[in-house]
Amino acid sequence: MKKIHSILMAMAATAMICGAHGPGHAHRMTSAEVNEALDEQGPAPLNAPTATPPAKADGKSFQEVVVEQPERIWGASLTTGYESRHVHYGVNETGNQGAWTNEVALWIGDFGVSVWNGFGLGNDFEEWDFTASYAFEVGPVFFIPGYNFRYNPQSAEDAHGHEDHSEEGHHEEEASHAHLEYNNELFAVLGTNAIPYITPSTVFIWNLNDTPGGFLEFRIDGDVPVIKEALTLNPYALLGLNFGYNTTAEYGLNNFQFGIQADWQINKYLTAFAGINYSIALAALEAIGQGNEAWVNAGVSVGF
Repeated sequence: MKKIHSILMAMAATAMICGAHGPGHAHRMTSAEVNEALDEQGPAPLNAPTATPPAKADGKSFQEVVVEQPERIWGASLTTGYESRHVHYGVNETGNQGAWTNEVALWIGDFGVSVWNGFGLGNDFEEWDFTASYAFEVGPVFFIPGYNFRYNPQSAEDAHGHEDHSEEGHHEEEASHAHLEYNNELFAVLGTNAIPYITPSTVFIWNLNDTPGGFLEFRIDGDVPVIKEALTLNPYALLGLNFGYNTTAEYGLNNFQFGIQADWQINKYLTAFAGINYSIALAALEAIGQGNEAWVNAGVSVGF
């Protein structure tokens, strides 16, 4: 069974765990494949139909010949959900009001594509992400390079920035975080599923439209089965490092974030989820006036 497909289908979970989108999709839910490896007869991870469904005994001896179903070479999913605040790499982009998000994702073989959008509820937040990635797997190690096109129609500098006009007439931007209208982002995810119930990974993002525009994230995702084939808990923790992505006023520690999400598999295709998250602002975010943030998310996902 090619478990790398569950990594690709992670791109479909819009409101999953940390609430990140775009490059963040490619490394969300990779821990789910650990659970699959431990229990091949269990359900497929959320939004990740197994490549080759395991044959059931159905009262027969396992030594009897069972007709295997053909390996799946494609999959698709639709996810929609609510976030009380939209927090992107530690930056609150919706204020105290939330957002509604939607995503459609498709994988064919080891290639995956997705379209994500978010609309503010009571605010002017709007964003579209078009993401493509290709997954490689060598033993327990996976590597996922990809591209994300991020479009912000409002393209306005948020409240974290301010401008400084000195007496000499120089115009300087100080400690700001701005939304560019168009962003071309390259990313790479590296991780391993060798540890039961835990998936360590790291992702590096480079915004080509806003040099230096780099961001590095180290994270650990958990996948704890509570009720077999029905309920799992997905705790996570991450450390983000800013290299010009959020601001050029301060490089280094960006935020420490953690949270937990519950996934309830209603049937073969439908899954409901709900989670709570907290981000602690570190030096880079403090430099732009961004504080700590807490938010919740909930939604449903349909996978095929």
